[in-house]
Amino acid sequence: MVIILLGAPGSGKGSISNYLKEKHGFIHVSTGDVFRKTITQDTPLANKLKQIMLSGKLVDDDTTNEVVRQEVLRINNPQANIIFDGYPRNVVQLEYLNKLLKVDYAIDVQVDRDEIVKRITGRRVCPVCKEIYNIHFKKPKVENTCDKDGSLLVQRNDDQESVVIERYKTYMSLNAPLIEACKNMNILHTVKNDQLEHAIKQVKDICNLK
Repeated sequence: MVIILLGAPGSGKGSISNYLKEKHGFIHVSTGDVFRKTITQDTPLANKLKQIMLSGKLVDDDTTNEVVRQEVLRINNPQANIIFDGYPRNVVQLEYLNKLLKVDYAIDVQVDRDEIVKRITGRRVCPVCKEIYNIHFKKPKVENTCDKDGSLLVQRNDDQESVVIERYKTYMSLNAPLIEACKNMNILHTVKNDQLEHAIKQVKDICNLK
């Protein structure tokens, strides 16, 4: 089974992916993780990707598709259940993936904009151990202090409200053609993530998971 998760930053794609990985044995393919793993290698593709990322440019479709192709070859299991998070980002990548591995479900995780802003702006990170907290949903025992090592928690620059709102607007405008393409392929399903447990139940129902 191949699932692609769509949704704005902060919609809960990572939490849903982690559940499917831990409870149902899915292989979680996150392009961010795969990119970071790839650039540690000494290959022409890794060197090309490294140069693009160092330049601050977006990774082009051809390079992204090739990185994903090599990750699928590494998995080397036609029967594997795979969930893609952060890929595909556009129609070109969707068409490539569907030729590489037939996509069974495209699940659009929907969350109201104000809720997304609350989730992301409330996020705090330990600069030492990288543990993630949230002032609304996962508070540390001592305010603004990491439970594990006592470090002062920080807010990432891209978690500021103005940045989050702009990212949301950009995502919604760029994602519309991808959503339409998934709809035309009859693979699109929507999930409302007002509560994670409810969202997970919807995903399990869509994919016939017990």
